[in-house]
Amino acid sequence: MSARVAISRALLILVTLVFATFFYGAAGHVDFAENWGDGSFGLTLGLRNNVVRAVRPGSPAARAGIRAGDRLVLPRDVKAWQRLRAPYAGSRTEVVVRRAGAPLRRVRLVAVPVPHFGVLQRIGGVLDLIPPTVFLLVAFALVFLRPSVMSWSFYVFSIGYFGTQPAMLYWSHVLPAPAFTIASFVTIGIFGAWSPMPLLPFVLRFPNGDLAGWRRRADVLIWIVLGLSLAVAVAGWAEVTLAGHNPAWYGAFNVYLPLLAFALGAAIVLKNYAAVKPADRQRTGFLVLGVIASFVAYAIYFLPFVSQTAGQIAQLGVVIMPICIAYAVFRLRVLDINFVLNRALVIGLLSIFVIALLSLLDWAFSQLIGLGRFTLGLELLVTIAAGFLLDRINRALNRAVEWLFFRKRHEAEAYLRRTAVALPYATDERAVTEALVQVPAEALHLSGAAMYRGTDDGRRYEGLATSAQTPLAPHGFDANDLLVRMLLAGEVPVWLDPLRSALDASAAALYVIAVPVVVRHELVAFTLYGAHQNGAQLDPDEVELLSELAKEAARAYDHIEAVRVRERYALGAAT
Repeated sequence: MSARVAISRALLILVTLVFATFFYGAAGHVDFAENWGDGSFGLTLGLRNNVVRAVRPGSPAARAGIRAGDRLVLPRDVKAWQRLRAPYAGSRTEVVVRRAGAPLRRVRLVAVPVPHFGVLQRIGGVLDLIPPTVFLLVAFALVFLRPSVMSWSFYVFSIGYFGTQPAMLYWSHVLPAPAFTIASFVTIGIFGAWSPMPLLPFVLRFPNGDLAGWRRRADVLIWIVLGLSLAVAVAGWAEVTLAGHNPAWYGAFNVYLPLLAFALGAAIVLKNYAAVKPADRQRTGFLVLGVIASFVAYAIYFLPFVSQTAGQIAQLGVVIMPICIAYAVFRLRVLDINFVLNRALVIGLLSIFVIALLSLLDWAFSQLIGLGRFTLGLELLVTIAAGFLLDRINRALNRAVEWLFFRKRHEAEAYLRRTAVALPYATDERAVTEALVQVPAEALHLSGAAMYRGTDDGRRYEGLATSAQTPLAPHGFDANDLLVRMLLAGEVPVWLDPLRSALDASAAALYVIAVPVVVRHELVAFTLYGAHQNGAQLDPDEVELLSELAKEAARAYDHIEAVRVRERYALGAAT
């Protein structure tokens, strides 16, 4: 591993820990629409000049005589507006009220619990973290496996998908003013309306990371647009946060910049798809549809006439993008990374995600029980219920993963296992050859398969058959060939990546693994297998299945040889 990759991964882990702490800290304090639920003064403040837009009847603000249209004079503290808007129940504060035609007056407010904000609302706030968590997991995996401008761009966009409002409301009570100002700059100035912009360098480079032809010229313009828009975003943040003024242009900027990013991103994706090779369109077609559908879902959130609740619901569709990208990368191998997908990995990762989510829910319930001063027995019941729920979810998750990702593979496995069980009963080597070559190629949709059989003198392994999918195969192998010696020494499958120089260029691009057929520690034959026809790599379960088939083929060869010996013996006895 190079120093650059090591530094990139260390930075990735550090940044992820910082942002995860920041964004997940507010879990349970807001609802699905990001409304604060811990306390309230009964005020609704506008961003412009701290003018009171509404006062809830019977609230502390109403009892203090504050009315809509009043302007609150707040100290030059970046936390003051946030803490006034989202206090904890019991918090006390003093504000100066300015009203037209009346002298300034100072009032004291004591926050009360937010009415009608219960367990379901807090759970909704926790569940609202699921879509950005999916983004973060996929982006983290991409950067960790292949650090590049492309993967880092997607990571920056993924962080920006987290809602900044809940985190800012929560941390206004925790961080000192200087640290909160920095957090405000990062989350609002960078990861606010500007956050969709890193999509552009990502989709321009996806999937190979290169910038050939028109994309190289477009990349320069995109980085100029990113720099200028970031400067405007930071200027808007400074105007609102530091100067306490919200200019009209900043509101329009927050709406139209994300919409521009999605429009340009969709245009780039479609142009890339039009230029892709016909053989690769099967792998990228669904990805294009998923990304564009995600763009549309995300764009709805920024439309000014869409309510926040409706926008939050529409945003759930954005998870189509990371799911499509993860499937394209890890299953269809559109990126050249050393990674394969199998059942244990998929179910394991999803189980970890479910456990983490339920742990978060259990923590949220514990917090609620603590706030309500309920008994320890009730907290124990909640924990036990979470355990039972985890078991049910894990079972349902396993069934869903098997059906969604591996249903066709189940059918192929059943077919190959039946073929393997029948092999020892073969009395003709042609049946063994077909079982090792054509049957796996058809069942697993492989790009090719080629079988080699040892000669009688043991000096060479000559080509015996190729699958119908392709007649292309390497020439025979000498007994001293490195591949032959590795198969004989280990008696296990050998990946061909380190041995590419020993194969012809055309065959080296097609075949990925060699599986031996060993009878009493003698290498009788071996089969070369290609990747899947859609470009996906063989995963460990499939390699194990091919190895099982080869072991049964060894028994078949042993049986065929025994039959031949008996026939020769019977013929000799008869003469």
